[in-house]
Amino acid sequence: MRMLQIHSDGFSYEAKRKAIKNAEEVKEKVYKTEDSCLVNFIAAEVTDAHNIQAAAKGTADMIASAADEIKERNIIVYPWVHLTEIPSKPSVGLKLLKIVERDLKERGYNVVRVPFGWYKSFEIYCKGHPLAERSKVLDISKEIAKGAEVDVVEVEDLTALAAEEKAASEFLIMEPGGKTTPIKEFNFKKFKELELYMQYETAKDRTAQEPPPHIELMKQLELVDYEPGSDAGNFRWPPRGLTLKKAIEERVTAEMVDYGAHVLQTPLIYDYQHPSLKSYLQRFPARQYVIRSGDKDYFARFSACFGQFLLISQAQVSYKQLPLKLFEIAPSYRREQSGELAGMRRPRAFTMPDIHEIVADEEAAKEAVLRQIEFVEKLHAELEVSYEVSFRLLRSFYEDNKEFLAKVVDRIGKPVLIELFNERYAYFIFKGEWNVVDDQNKAGCLGTIQIDVENSVRFNIKYIDEDGKEKYPLILHTSPSGSIERILYGVLEHAYKQKKAGKVPHLPLWMTPVQVRLAPVDDSFVDYCMQLSKTLDKAGIRYEIDDRSQTVGKKVRSAEKLWIPYICVIGAKEKESGVLNIRRREMKDQVEMTIDALVKEIENRTSFAPKQRLLLPNLISKQPIFSREV
Repeated sequence: MRMLQIHSDGFSYEAKRKAIKNAEEVKEKVYKTEDSCLVNFIAAEVTDAHNIQAAAKGTADMIASAADEIKERNIIVYPWVHLTEIPSKPSVGLKLLKIVERDLKERGYNVVRVPFGWYKSFEIYCKGHPLAERSKVLDISKEIAKGAEVDVVEVEDLTALAAEEKAASEFLIMEPGGKTTPIKEFNFKKFKELELYMQYETAKDRTAQEPPPHIELMKQLELVDYEPGSDAGNFRWPPRGLTLKKAIEERVTAEMVDYGAHVLQTPLIYDYQHPSLKSYLQRFPARQYVIRSGDKDYFARFSACFGQFLLISQAQVSYKQLPLKLFEIAPSYRREQSGELAGMRRPRAFTMPDIHEIVADEEAAKEAVLRQIEFVEKLHAELEVSYEVSFRLLRSFYEDNKEFLAKVVDRIGKPVLIELFNERYAYFIFKGEWNVVDDQNKAGCLGTIQIDVENSVRFNIKYIDEDGKEKYPLILHTSPSGSIERILYGVLEHAYKQKKAGKVPHLPLWMTPVQVRLAPVDDSFVDYCMQLSKTLDKAGIRYEIDDRSQTVGKKVRSAEKLWIPYICVIGAKEKESGVLNIRRREMKDQVEMTIDALVKEIENRTSFAPKQRLLLPNLISKQPIFSREV
C-alpha cells in the first residue's frame, strides 16, 4: 500500500464518470467541507492481496497515528491508484478501503470515503505546518515474512467471466442437413440425453449439491483420491491411477504427432504484470491461483496458451509452414468456486492436452475445424462414452457460415445444441464442445475446438505471407480429448449408468491399469504364472500375478472389485495343456484360450494405443493398499 497524506483546510470532490465497469455505485456525487481534515490518498498494491486484513489494519494504524499527532479527527479516504506502478485488482483495492473506513470509524474518527472507480475532480488546501504533507509505504510482504497468515487469492476482476454471465443468448438445435429449430419447438423424444444437456446449459447452474457417483468409484478402483494436505480440488494419483493417466496422455500425444504437431513444454507460472498476459486474463473466463515469489505476484496457468503464444511470438513463421500446430500436455490450475467443485468433473488442478493450430485466415480456420473434428470424434469414440455436442457462436459468424456449420453437424451425425451470442464476450467466434451427461444430469465438457480472433494481435504473433509482408493469423484452441481428469469423470460416470442399466461397468481396455490378472490356485503355480508373464511382457500387456496365499474365490473377487478385464485361473490343468481358463468381465463369459490367443485378442482391441507399462510391481504381495486412510 502507498499513501500520500495532506493536512488540509477544507476539501471537496465531484465524481464525474465511471473509470471502470465495476465502479462503486454512489448516491451523492458531490462532497464539500470547509473544516480541517486529513486527506489520505491511498493506492492498494498487488502484494496487499495476500492478506487484505493485515494491509487494511496497517493502513488504518498509519492514518490514526498521523491524525493523533496533528490532533485531527476528520479523515478523508481517497482512492488514488496513480501512486503505484503495481496496483492491485480493483476488487482488492475497494475491499481494503472499506475495511480502513470501518476500522477508523470504530476508533471514533469522522470518516468520509471517496467513491471508488470514478474519474473525479477535487480541491484541497494544504496547511503550512511541517507535518502537513507525508508519504507512507506499507509492505505487506514483511508481515508475511514474520509469519502472518497469507490469503489464497481468487482474482475477481475477470471481464470475460462477468461478460459471459451477463451475455444474452439464443438456443437452437441444428440437425444433419442444416435444419435449425428453436429448443422450445424441437422434438426431443428420440434425443433424451441431448434434452438433459440442453436443460443443463440453459439453466447455467454449475453448483453441485451431492457428490457425483464417479467419486466413490475412483476411490474403490484406487485410481484417484483427495489430498487432505492440499487445496480442495487437487488430487493424488496412486500407481493404478497414474498408469491410466499416462496411458491416456500417450494416446493423445501419439494422435497429435500423427496430425503433424510440434510437441513442447512451457512453464507453469507466469507474471501478472506481463502486458500480453495481463490483457489475456481479462478475456479468458477462468479464475486463477496467485503465487507469491519475492516481491512479485505470479499466477498458475489454466491452459497451455500462455507459454505457447509467447514462444511462437518470437519465432519466424512463413506462410509455407501454415497451418502450424503446437501441442502440450499442460498441468493447469483454475480456482473454481467451492460450490462448483465436484470430483473430476470440476477440479482445481487438471492435466489438459492442448493443441493450438495457427492458420492464415477465417477460411483456413474453418478447414482446420473440419480436419480437427476427425480426431476429436475418433478419440471420443475410443473413450466408449456417449456424448452430446454444442456450438457457441457469435451470431454474425453463424449467419455468414451456415453452410460450413451444416458440414460440421453432418460429420457429427446427430443433432447438436447451438448457442448464439449477439456480442462477443471472449476471444472466440466459434466454440465447439463435446460433453458427457452424468447421472446427476450435469454435464462435463471433454473435447473443445475454438476459433480465436484476438490473441495473435495481443501476443504479436505474425507470419510472413507470399508477398513478404507480416500478417496476424487466427488461432484454433483445441483440447482433442478434454483434460485427463474429465476423461476419467466421463468414463466412470458412463460406467455407473451402465451398472444402473444392468450392464457390467468397465473401463476401456486400452486405458485400464491392469488388463490381465493371473490367479494361481496355490503357491506351487506362481512360477508357471511368471513364465506366462514373459509373453505378456513382450506384447506390452499390463498384468498382475496374485501370489497371495488365498483361495481362488477370494482372488477372483479381488480382481473383479478392481474391474480387471481378463482373469486367468492357473492350475494343474492349465499348466499341462497350455490352455487357460479366462473370465472376460465385459463379455460376462468364461472361455478357454492359449496365452498367445489372449495376447492377440487384446492387441486387436488396443492396436490404436501406445504401449504403457504398469507403474507398480506385478506381484500382488508387493503392493500396499493405497486407498486406506492414514
